[in-house]
Amino acid sequence: MSDAAKPRILVVEDDPDLRTILKMQLVSQDFEVIETTNGAEGFAAVQADIPDCVILDLMMPVMDGFGFLKRVRSIMAMTDVPILILTASEDERNKVRGFQYQADSYMKKPYDLDELTREVKRLLQSVAAKS
Repeated sequence: MSDAAKPRILVVEDDPDLRTILKMQLVSQDFEVIETTNGAEGFAAVQADIPDCVILDLMMPVMDGFGFLKRVRSIMAMTDVPILILTASEDERNKVRGFQYQADSYMKKPYDLDELTREVKRLLQSVAAKS
């Protein structure tokens, strides 16, 4: 990611209303947003162009968030891309499993948009600090 380019955020979320809200919030914070509706579409998007950060739902049709995580983390170019799980799941086992599959952060729905934005920025800064 160059300093001049807007950070590219991939949103993998099956709910169209939530995708719209996320996109509006992130675009207002000077991010570029790519939207996909399930893990399979998200994985195809990653293969086409590596994003700077991923916001990932867990419960989706076609390929769920865990399937996406497992496949994406097997791609060498994606090992350092931060992935934030954003889920309505109340099951704490999903949080543990998400971190086992190398997610970098976990937030429950409903969420605060400003808090989500701060977390995305924190994740991006942590990657920048490593490089």
